[in-house]
Amino acid sequence: MKTKEVIIEQQKDFIQEMKDKTSAFLNSIDKSEIETILLSGSVSRADFFPRRKDNGEYNGMVDLIVMRKKGSSVTAEDIFGPDQDPPIPYHCIKRDDVWWAILFTDFIDTEKFKQYEEPRKFSILEAQILYDPNESYKNEFEKINQFVKEDLKKNLDGALGYIHYLISNYKKDRWYRRQAFIQMHENLNTAIRAGVRALFYLNGFYSPAEDRAIYYSHSLPKLPENYAELISQACSQITDSEADYFRREKIFMEKIVGFIEKQR
Repeated sequence: MKTKEVIIEQQKDFIQEMKDKTSAFLNSIDKSEIETILLSGSVSRADFFPRRKDNGEYNGMVDLIVMRKKGSSVTAEDIFGPDQDPPIPYHCIKRDDVWWAILFTDFIDTEKFKQYEEPRKFSILEAQILYDPNESYKNEFEKINQFVKEDLKKNLDGALGYIHYLISNYKKDRWYRRQAFIQMHENLNTAIRAGVRALFYLNGFYSPAEDRAIYYSHSLPKLPENYAELISQACSQITDSEADYFRREKIFMEKIVGFIEKQR
């Protein structure tokens, strides 16, 4: 598997090219109604790894978070022109064969940040400041981080509590008596996803969207020994097998959950 670190090293020149193009693009727009611009997503993480299409375009977008000034009514269309890919839930525009996906929003203060779902919080915290002339966001970010510390502790407690509920004898017994091993496996899958989220919380991060959480979890600094092998063994399953369920549960609870509970 190509880990994030491998991609970062492989793509470093390309990432710099995308950042340079983004800077040039932002220098060309009117920012008089804009307070802050952040670079987020895979270019910010430096693991942007798109496929090149036959027409020369990249099958991927550079993500931006653009915050208008407080009290401003300016729209994304006013600044960037029409949305060129309406089905995508961002304001998407193309310049010189590069696409940008823009989250256009009011200024993100701590109260607004609290309202976001977890993947959005993850993307905001990993973002880099590109434009913040009054340091409005830089100053607000200190307050956001204070909230994050307490929120992650709460999320970790919640994830561990949910895991123990899903793996409890009470929960397993109803399906075991029915020999519904496929449901037991599915409940364990849900617990494993909660365990991956708990690893992010333990490391001081929100969990990214579920479709990328396991992949990015491999790059966390604090992990159980032989984590790549453990998570692979825990996720591998024979869905109608009683024995395989208990094999998976033992690995997950002893090696992964046990590690988290010792480290918290």
